[in-house]
Amino acid sequence: MVEADQDLTITSTTFSVHRHGKRSHWDQGIGGVAQEASYYKKRFFQGATIVPRTFWFVWVTPSPLGFNPQAPPLASDPRATKEGRKPYNQVHFSGQVEGRFLYATLLSTDLLPFGHLDFRLVVLPIEPQEKKYKLLNAAEARKQGFSHLAQWLMKAEDKWTKLRGAKAGEMNVYERIDRFRGLSRQDSQLTYRVAYIKSGTILTAALFDNKPVIFQVNGQEIQASGFLADHVTFYFETNNSNEGYYLVSILNAPFVDELIKPMQSRGLWGPRDIHKKVLELPIPQFEADNPLHQRLAALGEHCTQKVQAWLSHGGPGQIKSIGRLRQMVRQLVKAELSELDGIVKEILKI
Repeated sequence: MVEADQDLTITSTTFSVHRHGKRSHWDQGIGGVAQEASYYKKRFFQGATIVPRTFWFVWVTPSPLGFNPQAPPLASDPRATKEGRKPYNQVHFSGQVEGRFLYATLLSTDLLPFGHLDFRLVVLPIEPQEKKYKLLNAAEARKQGFSHLAQWLMKAEDKWTKLRGAKAGEMNVYERIDRFRGLSRQDSQLTYRVAYIKSGTILTAALFDNKPVIFQVNGQEIQASGFLADHVTFYFETNNSNEGYYLVSILNAPFVDELIKPMQSRGLWGPRDIHKKVLELPIPQFEADNPLHQRLAALGEHCTQKVQAWLSHGGPGQIKSIGRLRQMVRQLVKAELSELDGIVKEILKI
């Protein structure tokens, strides 16, 4: 006991209830008056549940003779098999799919502050309809002449029914990937998506163009129809790039990450769940004529370009740890983070 006392430091502090939006938590210091949640709270949504991963996440199977980029030969992505849950990680699909049904997405472990690692290729049975997306089943795909997609979907329907057993009647494979309309509600026309990780030690966000994504495969190109958010991220859609960069700056600000720490659940490796907790903070709507908002947008764009250049020049090297890579990026934009952090403190008024 005496030895333990010598190594312990006792500090007097004050704890009180802090309130942000509809959330409250105990933290050090004196709790202030509860502030309204962000304007953006109702405008961020969780992405699509693109699961089972082995059904939808794919890669192009190599061929010395090349392939038809309009209907490339595909197979379940080995990473989906490695990272998937039983029994779905034992599933392996292969076949061709019409290129119009190929899309790009990212998992939370692909997201960096102001940037991202390589996109992941996914097969999604959707067609743009007005501003949203309409799902196709195997019968509808065949009726419309998409024979390759129809064959892929028939395998998905069959495997889902076999693996789910009695539960298959509760939710079919299409209802699973569009649960809570996570897929069909994403806007097919808006230009930009801001996405941040659903869970992680440090809040991380980036901006994405909703435009065709080019995949390079053995000297050939495949064009994915656009970027769609997966359920491991929360996203916001806009046609205003400045609004997008403004939000990315705020979401990557160290001050904001500190504010949500007491609200996060804690796991073995520290704070985890983020969800919409960050949107309980009073993040104001972007104002184009506000100098502070303009500066945050400019910093967000500058950091995005800086990270993109770093990635294109091989910045990550052989490092695979996403935690280490995020640390490297934050060090790369350390000066910018310091400036935007000060601005964020000013506009949040907390």
